[in-house]
Amino acid sequence: MFLVFIGLIMMATGFSMIRQGSRMAPAVSPAERRPPLAAPAPASGGKPMARPLSGKPGQFGAARPGGRLTYKHPQRGSLSASILGTIHYAELWQHTKAASEPWVPTGNIFTAHWLGDTLLYHWKDRLYLLDSYDLISDAEIAQQILPAAKQFGASDETAEVSFAYPPASWTVTDIGKFRVESVEGSGLRMQAGAVGRFLHARGGSGNEGAALVVEDYQEGGGGQDTAWRGWSISWDDLESVK
Repeated sequence: MFLVFIGLIMMATGFSMIRQGSRMAPAVSPAERRPPLAAPAPASGGKPMARPLSGKPGQFGAARPGGRLTYKHPQRGSLSASILGTIHYAELWQHTKAASEPWVPTGNIFTAHWLGDTLLYHWKDRLYLLDSYDLISDAEIAQQILPAAKQFGASDETAEVSFAYPPASWTVTDIGKFRVESVEGSGLRMQAGAVGRFLHARGGSGNEGAALVVEDYQEGGGGQDTAWRGWSISWDDLESVK
C-alpha cells in the first residue's frame, strides 16, 4: 500500500511539471509548425561548385594588362607578348533546364588575355590559344552554329555532335552561358555586364588539336559575336606569367 501511495505522488508531480513546461515554452507560429518545403530537384549533377584557382591557372587569372606571358605555339614555337587587355567571365548556370529558369553565377570566374593578335582563353579545365577570328552575324550563328548547339544540348551534352564551319569540321565539347564581369586594358570589343552564349568545339579528322570558340552576345550592353579559331593547349605550354 505504501508503494502505491508513492507511485501516485510521483505521477502527480510529473503531471505538474509537464503543465509548467507547456506554460514556459515559447509560442510557435502556424508557419513554424509547418514542415519545411522540399527543395526543388537539382539539375543533372547538381550545382557546379566554384573552384579556387592555384598554380598556373591562378597566376594566369591574377595577371593584368602590362604583364607578360610566354607560351608555346603549336606551330610557331615559344612566343612572348605583353597583355594589352583582360576579360573576366562569370560562368552562369540554371538550376533546372527550363526557358523560365533564371541563369545565375556558379561562382567560377575565368580569364582571357588579349595579346594584340592572340587571345589566351581559360575556361574550366581548358586553355585555348586563339589566333584568328571571324566577326559573325546572328543569321550566320542561326544557320551554322545553333543547330549543332541545340542537338548537343538535347542530349544532355553527351552526344558526339559534329558540324562544318570554315575551313574545317568540328565536334562540340561544351555549350553554356556567361557574363562579362570586368574588362581592362585595350583592344576588346565588349563591356562589363554583357551576357552571351558560347560553344566550344575541337577539330575533327585532319584538324586535330585545333579549337573553335564561338561567343554569341545577347544582352547587357553588348559584345561582338565572334568565332575564334586556334588551338587547345596545356598549362605546360604556358611557360611563364610575369
